Amino acid sequence: MGKSDSEIFPGGTKRTSLFHLVLLLGLVVAVFSIDYFFFANIDQLPSVREACGSADWIVGCLLLAGGGQAIYLRSRAKSCKGSVRHKTQESQLSQSKPSDGQVPNSPCKQLKSAQQTLNFQLGRASSGKAAVLEELVSEFEAAHGPPDTLSYNLVIRALAKEGQYQAAGQWLTHMEKQNVKATVCSYNTVLDACAKAGKAKDSEFWLQRMLDKGLQANVISFATVVHAFARGGDEASASMWQWQMLERGIEPDSISYNSLIHACSVKGKIDAAESWLEEMRSRGLETTVTTYASLIDAAAKAGDLEKAEKWMKEMLDLGIQPNVVSFGAVINACAKACNLQRAEHWHSRMLELGIRPNLRSYSAVINACAKAGKADQAEKWLQKLEDAGLESDAVVYSSVIDACGKAGDCEKAMAIFKRMQGRGISPHVVTYSALARPFAYRGNWQQVEALGDELRANGCQPNDYFIYAQLLAYATARPKEPERAESLFREAVQDGVSINSYIHGGLSRALGRKRASELMQELNVSMPK
Repeated sequence: MGKSDSEIFPGGTKRTSLFHLVLLLGLVVAVFSIDYFFFANIDQLPSVREACGSADWIVGCLLLAGGGQAIYLRSRAKSCKGSVRHKTQESQLSQSKPSDGQVPNSPCKQLKSAQQTLNFQLGRASSGKAAVLEELVSEFEAAHGPPDTLSYNLVIRALAKEGQYQAAGQWLTHMEKQNVKATVCSYNTVLDACAKAGKAKDSEFWLQRMLDKGLQANVISFATVVHAFARGGDEASASMWQWQMLERGIEPDSISYNSLIHACSVKGKIDAAESWLEEMRSRGLETTVTTYASLIDAAAKAGDLEKAEKWMKEMLDLGIQPNVVSFGAVINACAKACNLQRAEHWHSRMLELGIRPNLRSYSAVINACAKAGKADQAEKWLQKLEDAGLESDAVVYSSVIDACGKAGDCEKAMAIFKRMQGRGISPHVVTYSALARPFAYRGNWQQVEALGDELRANGCQPNDYFIYAQLLAYATARPKEPERAESLFREAVQDGVSINSYIHGGLSRALGRKRASELMQELNVSMPK
């Protein structure tokens, strides 16, 4: 389309308006000139001439005013029309012109879109198999190159959730080889996966690598490694990383100290556990039921019933609600101290607080009955366990059988053994050893041998406890059975059974000290300490 004059010439609108004004003024002058020449000689009609002159002036003024108004309005319309056209063109140009740094359908824009799509897919697939996420990232790498940190972290987290700590570490290494910067979150995920898999050394490796790369490890990083070593009872390594954390100005939290106290409890180091508790309190950290449960457990394993009850009472006095774990620990302390009365007391207190006992708490009371040789009490607590709807195991039944054995009640021990088998619970070597003992004291070697044959038929090998019970049966038989005892001892040595002082004592009772020493020398077995 062609352009108007106003578009071609910037001053076109002003020139047009001036032309129209001059034309109008010329028209007015022409009117007055005609009036002068036409009415100049009409002297006889002065009134007519005056009227026409007045009319001329009026008409001229009206023409001038009307023309001026028309010219003004027209110029305004053209100006507005040009302005609108100019703005429309600018808008069209701005829409068609790309912004700085952007090119339609550029590779950068396509990569960004593909990255967003990948992370969306990874997020949706995160609840499924880690292999799906691995495949998505591998496909992206093949098509576009390395994705961003978030994509790799999602894969690492998925592998960690599945317990694949080695694969998680491999992806972290691969990520760094692709020059994608790993974050504290990346490393903490791998650390946690190693710790949950019980791989404390691997967890330590990744923390050290994290520090070597200059990443700012946080309290979670250190607490994870401390916990990993604490689970295995390695207090030395756990405490070393605790001090490393302090040296870097990172304040430990309650989780770190609870882990250290737990590490002490695994080995029964009650004094060390109490020391960590004091340091924990000095930092103003809050103690929890987890703290006290570990302290009680440490005292129980140390055989210190007094301290176990002390920490239980302090926890109750502070208003901290005990759990079934802490009650199980204090009952276990009572069992180790052969104090059935206190074990039953704490079990009753647990019920008073509305805490439902579990298998471990019942097992601890039954174990206390076994230590005290109270067969009837052990059977009663076994019945309570079954009435509570809990599924017992071979350990519980072995404790009841052991209680019967210490009471010398062979018939009840065998009845409990049959009861266990009737419930579909497979006995293990500890069960057979506990059952063999009361028959051994009676010299009933035939029954003990039968139990040994059944044990082997079930795919188990006799341990040192069972070998001792069988040697004892041969020694207490009337008459003794030295040939059987010697044959059993030779077989035990050949099978690699650990020869302890109990086996040596049983062998001496069956063969006599002299022959027992000669046999041990012949078989090159050292004298147990």
